[in-house]
Amino acid sequence: MLSTLRATLRPARARACFSTSRVASNEDKGAMAVLAEQLDAQARTQQPNDEDASNASTVRPVHEYRPFHPNSVVRPYDISLKGRTWGQRPMTRRPNVAGATRDARKNDVFYQLNVDPLKLALHPGVLSHFVSEMAMIAPRRQTGLTMKSQRRIAKAIRRAKMIGILPLHSRMYNNGEMW
Repeated sequence: MLSTLRATLRPARARACFSTSRVASNEDKGAMAVLAEQLDAQARTQQPNDEDASNASTVRPVHEYRPFHPNSVVRPYDISLKGRTWGQRPMTRRPNVAGATRDARKNDVFYQLNVDPLKLALHPGVLSHFVSEMAMIAPRRQTGLTMKSQRRIAKAIRRAKMIGILPLHSRMYNNGEMW
């Protein structure tokens, strides 16, 4: 299949014009359009052979495949069967989001005890648990608080820094121990 694609793409590359004065017309086909046509034609004409008789799900109608778009980047994965189907694509990394609200309510001490974190702006021992070693406010996915408590604890930390209770650029130490 790849050899037939290479053979059909070679003339398309030879005809390509790289001058900036030429106006592109609708008649000109890029390499992507030729590739899309070839793969669609291959999918339409492909008949299941003896090996695929047991696994007939590999031959699908053309509308079940993801189309190629002109002027888009094609990776080797996109040419494979998994890359062409409309199913879920593999995630490259885990999303960087906090947990659900239901879980946060179970873990949030302020929510459980019905305490306003903003009233703790004068208590550096409590606030230092929500600050990194470089005095940055810990994100919600790390603290496990609800959204409301996270906003209010962040405001309390900022107020404590402005008052001078918490240091601006490092974590607070008490006799060599972190608070």
